[in-house]
Amino acid sequence: MRIEYSTGSNIIKKKINGLELELAAAAETELAEEIARLNSNKKKVHDITLEETVSILDKCAKLWLDGNYMAKHLDILSRIVNQSPELVKMELEGSLSMLLRENTEKMIKEELGSLHVLDSWVKTGYGYVQRQPRGTVFHNISGNAFVVIPVSLSTGLLTKNCNIVKVSGDEPYFAYAFYKSLCEIDESIADRLSVVYFDSSQSGIYEAVIKNCNSVIHWGGEQSGKSIAEICAAHGVDLITHGAKISFEVIDETEDIQETAREAATDIILWEQKACLSPRIVFVNKELDGIKFSQALASSLNSLASAFPKAYLSPWNSVKTIQDRQYCMLKYGLKNKVEVFSSFNADYTVILNSDMPDKEDMDKCFYRFVFVCPYQNISEVYNYVEGNLRSYLQTMGYCGTNENFLEDMSRLGVSIITRPGKMSMHCPGTSHDGIFNLQEMTYAVSRQL
Repeated sequence: MRIEYSTGSNIIKKKINGLELELAAAAETELAEEIARLNSNKKKVHDITLEETVSILDKCAKLWLDGNYMAKHLDILSRIVNQSPELVKMELEGSLSMLLRENTEKMIKEELGSLHVLDSWVKTGYGYVQRQPRGTVFHNISGNAFVVIPVSLSTGLLTKNCNIVKVSGDEPYFAYAFYKSLCEIDESIADRLSVVYFDSSQSGIYEAVIKNCNSVIHWGGEQSGKSIAEICAAHGVDLITHGAKISFEVIDETEDIQETAREAATDIILWEQKACLSPRIVFVNKELDGIKFSQALASSLNSLASAFPKAYLSPWNSVKTIQDRQYCMLKYGLKNKVEVFSSFNADYTVILNSDMPDKEDMDKCFYRFVFVCPYQNISEVYNYVEGNLRSYLQTMGYCGTNENFLEDMSRLGVSIITRPGKMSMHCPGTSHDGIFNLQEMTYAVSRQL
């Protein structure tokens, strides 16, 4: 299967989970020409009304949410991301529904305060304010969760920026498919949106792209984020960074432990824990009985495996999970009491650990692999998070009523707090990593005339 992006003539062959792909990779000169084209369109793009863009995104969401259209892409996408079609379908439905008119309009109002501030001057106490686009934005997309694609692309379009999107070699399909669907609705999308792929190992290629853009939004790992930050700093380019985050749940109080476990299991299966907002550890108050909760969590994961099965497109996926399970049993079992509630195969693994896991072992928590850690006092959770996760905090699922604890965790760096079962379903206008992307991708102009 060949994927032709907005530009690129060098064909790179990749094999992902048995799927043979040919990616049209762009050379440095081709990228320069594409960025120049986008830069030349800034004024034309600025004159497009917000209503036009909201309407395009709404139509695109409805197109994808139609079962027949989505079905054309499910098999390919599920194979690439190593997830079952059933799970990919649910994730797509959740992600793309956020582009419906009612959700994009609510997001704009929550983040920018007005639906009109991108189109015209809005009256304030001192005069007027308007939001202006940064210009041309480079989106560096990670391959761990395709949820970031509609999020990043839609915010770039809504803010009247021109956008060049670099897809990940690990998941090179969905951004291309999403872009094509936008162009089906309105061909002029190509004037302000370009999707490309290039060999990121080429010396200086990131710098060649970034130095000609006005802003960068980076979704990805810690090391790549540092490299891009250095380039942005050297060329005075605005940078928005998302990535290298870890999320968790705290079950402090509950009247129905079975239902709470079911909700936590839903959080765990989405994105197979590869998204930043997926929980890798669940802290449970000892008054609630950690064994009972762990059993209920394992039972819920087992039930969900019927509706949303775990894919086994790569043998390593299964082998590694079982190896990690055995490693943790031995490592923590030598010092403390450890109980494992798991499937006979690699479908799910719940490790009830009387101690807290080392940070390095949380990096094993993918594909329905989770630690359950009982605590006597809520301060134990705070101390563990402060000592191990402070630099990586994002979403916390919470069940309880301790407002002081919520305040403490938010000061520590948690930027999103949800109920269990809602960790992947953020309401329109919710902050992301402590910032609002619509604000970051524009700048405010105050007029005192």
